[in-house]
Amino acid sequence: MSEDLLRKLQMLEEDFAGQPLVVQQADLREINQLRSRLGMPLVDAHLKEIGVAAAVEEEAKPEPVEVQDHTEAREIYQAYLKKIEELEVHQAYAEQVAKATSGPGQTPVRPLATMGTNGGPLLCDHCGKPIVLEGGQFHGVTADVAWKQNPRGNWNSWIHGGMVVEIQTNGTLRIYHGYPGRDTKHCCNVASREDKKARDKFESSNGSETQNRILAFPMIRAFLEHEFPDRTEEERLDLLNKILDTMYSYDPGIGVNRPSTRS
Repeated sequence: MSEDLLRKLQMLEEDFAGQPLVVQQADLREINQLRSRLGMPLVDAHLKEIGVAAAVEEEAKPEPVEVQDHTEAREIYQAYLKKIEELEVHQAYAEQVAKATSGPGQTPVRPLATMGTNGGPLLCDHCGKPIVLEGGQFHGVTADVAWKQNPRGNWNSWIHGGMVVEIQTNGTLRIYHGYPGRDTKHCCNVASREDKKARDKFESSNGSETQNRILAFPMIRAFLEHEFPDRTEEERLDLLNKILDTMYSYDPGIGVNRPSTRS
């Protein structure tokens, strides 16, 4: 029975193209009836199987890719680059001053007198005054005044009342009068208390630094993966941590002493 239906179907489909339109319409109905009885797909007026082309096209069509919006993360990254560029100059300056004033015993006078803002003296970040020398002919004289009177060589001096050279958490310079932990009124100790108070206030008023970092982490990480696909995962994570530290940690600022801008 099926063989007879199949032979009849083949004959109708073979003769279909040469038949007049009216005959084609009648034959098409019969063709589809036969196909239905044989469990075959129905065809259209061109004898194309209905649904097959659409199904193939649907199967070949790729799933739409969700495009993630990196606008906010990109703005954070650009702000980070700007901040890092500004900090690098002050960080390099801080290292230069720390190296020039370091060492056991007496302190070189020249950097105290000339490595401050625009070639002036280094100033205390708390009281804003120069460092005072101790002993010899310049006892009680500020470093800049003493250097003007004896501007030669790399002579050293004791420091009256002590001095602290500190690199802050953002890599910038701080200079203070005094000895840490001795007299609570010494500039270095007053500044230390003020710094702690400012950090505590920042932490309590910003919904906690840790929470802000956690919220920003996946957004910035996705941006870095999109922006720097050629970098390793370790390199991207290292950059991510630098961005989070710079943008979400407490910022102590620059300090009163600045690198020279004179040409």
